[in-house]
Amino acid sequence: MKKFVLLFISIIILSCSIDDEISNSEWVFIACEGNFGASNGSVYMVNSFGEIDSIPNLGDVVQSVEVYENKLFVLVNNSHKLHVFDINSDGVSLPGIEIDLNGSSPREMIVDGDRLYFTNWNSKDVKYLDLFNYKVEKLTDINGLPEGIVKKGDDLYIAVNMNQDYSASDKVVRYDISENNIKEIITVGDGPLDLEFSNNELYVSRTYYDENYAAFHGTSQYSPNNKNILIKEYGKNTPCGGSVHSLNNKMYRSALGGIAEMDQFLNLIENSIIGNFNQSEVYSVDVINDKVYFGLTDYNSLNRVKVISKDNIEVASYDVGKIPGDFALWRK
Repeated sequence: MKKFVLLFISIIILSCSIDDEISNSEWVFIACEGNFGASNGSVYMVNSFGEIDSIPNLGDVVQSVEVYENKLFVLVNNSHKLHVFDINSDGVSLPGIEIDLNGSSPREMIVDGDRLYFTNWNSKDVKYLDLFNYKVEKLTDINGLPEGIVKKGDDLYIAVNMNQDYSASDKVVRYDISENNIKEIITVGDGPLDLEFSNNELYVSRTYYDENYAAFHGTSQYSPNNKNILIKEYGKNTPCGGSVHSLNNKMYRSALGGIAEMDQFLNLIENSIIGNFNQSEVYSVDVINDKVYFGLTDYNSLNRVKVISKDNIEVASYDVGKIPGDFALWRK
């Protein structure tokens, strides 16, 4: 009997020790813009157990987030600054580093090696943060207002959403990092926003407006190898979002209250839609771990992230800060 009791106690102690060793293995960071002019932008963070934490009061319009190794980068558009935080299983180390961007109006970013590249509207350029000395340098001027940015090989591809007079641009800039010059100006159709590579093809989501502020949406596909371009227009006030995504080796576009698969001609396949929301409330979309994250907002009391599986099943829902607009993943 004593041996049985001792064995039972040993099992309990071992079980407790194993439980104690289980630690968080990931964070999903959510950029919450906040109210324009209110400086209440924040970053919400969800760990692998579904527990939520936040970094409040980061400034006016938290535009985008990016993770590289154990660093979190946060661009704040209307406060013109960049925050850098160290990440670990327990969260982020505060207060972090704050870098003044001198009124540049930063937008989107991407990390490559020892540089963080980011687009800027006010200064109309692409800058980079040197990750060794944390100095900000200009990479190149852009003729217009640059938005999305991706890298393929030695080249950066930069979407120019609007011209300097705020009319619709139709250009994507291809910049060669190794040669430090603009290699190509690609005409893709009006309003390029988000960029995504799949099978060596560049996909471009597009949104632009007429003189009455009616919205038009489209998608373009560009092949760097043969320079072929396919431009698809979806028409006036089509219920579309602003992003393109790769999932299960298929290309999707945010549209129709979810994300819709595109066929070879960039038509939206309506019976393929993942998600079922009011399109006017779909502010942002991203694909993480083969799940689709939807940032929903009514710009007032509704500020929620819904997570949908590739089989179109809701697997999680989180109430977050005002206007969830971008996502980034950290893994231990």
